[in-house]
Amino acid sequence: MNESEPSHVPETGRSSRPLLGEELLPPVEQPSARFIIQLFVVPALIVLAIVGVWLMFSWLVRSTSISPAKLIDGIEGGSAVARWQRASELAEMLQNKRYASIKADGKSAQRIAGILEREIKQSGEGNDSQESATLRYFLARALGEFEVQEGADILLLAATTNRSPQDKLVRHGAIEALAVRAYKLPKLEPPQVFSHPQLESTLVALSKEEDETLRSAATFALGQVGTPAAIERLEVLAIDPDLDTRANAAIALAHRGNAKAIETLVEMLDLSELTAEADKVKDQKNQSEYDYHRILLVASALDAVHSLARQNEGTDLAALAEAVDRLAHATPEQLQAARIPTRIISDARNLLPQLKPAK
Repeated sequence: MNESEPSHVPETGRSSRPLLGEELLPPVEQPSARFIIQLFVVPALIVLAIVGVWLMFSWLVRSTSISPAKLIDGIEGGSAVARWQRASELAEMLQNKRYASIKADGKSAQRIAGILEREIKQSGEGNDSQESATLRYFLARALGEFEVQEGADILLLAATTNRSPQDKLVRHGAIEALAVRAYKLPKLEPPQVFSHPQLESTLVALSKEEDETLRSAATFALGQVGTPAAIERLEVLAIDPDLDTRANAAIALAHRGNAKAIETLVEMLDLSELTAEADKVKDQKNQSEYDYHRILLVASALDAVHSLARQNEGTDLAALAEAVDRLAHATPEQLQAARIPTRIISDARNLLPQLKPAK
């Protein structure tokens, strides 16, 4: 070898090849106790502290919250504003499963009914006000949360008392309360039927009101009652001039397998109809409320179609299948114009296989 050529072996005697990955890593050392504490113990202590604070806060809230019985005592007296605020809190509280025992207490229901009846009487003696009407509204809503038969007669009284403009709010709340009762009682163990000699006839009469909001609420309540007379009236209401009223009727009929809901369900899922309705909303303040309502309407219609198809395998559902298909294949621009979220497309596509035309 020529002595002038550079040597290929470094003076250290090691090979000149590049270092391998493992040779680039630092030597492995056993972790110290301090490192383990910082990595595992400290975060665990922080999490435990957070959980402890949350549990303590929850305990304080439960221990300091006013019981339903105390709220009823507060509703009996005090200023009008304080009373309706307590009634509002009671109505909300009774939606919680924690208070199942008081919701099953007929005496407590009768007590609320007595207060509501007294307020209705006093409002007809020239003592009505917006605060008084608000109190009656929340009393009715609270009474509707009870899972008993007691108090139904006073709810019917509140639903039919119409002496001043303030009564509209109370009537609407009472009709909603009747619907809640009719929905909840059959789901108890053992099931109960919400019954009153005047329940059916009163709701049928209320479904003929000129006011659209009252008519729609009564239609929804009839759907929860579900008696033969209620179903017969719903078949008429399915072609009501008001969209919400006929939608409530169609949804109730569909869940009972009644094919007379088909025409209105097709309308509820029609993109052109939805777009036309969306164009009517010009007030930005009402836009979010409208959007929520419209999404709920379409989702409820799809759920109703699913229920109807499951109960009517031999019925021709071609019109519904076509409407659902158009919705399932809508473009993003069409959905935006109708103010419908894109997730509706997946719901519609999942429903399509069940809408086979009758052979």
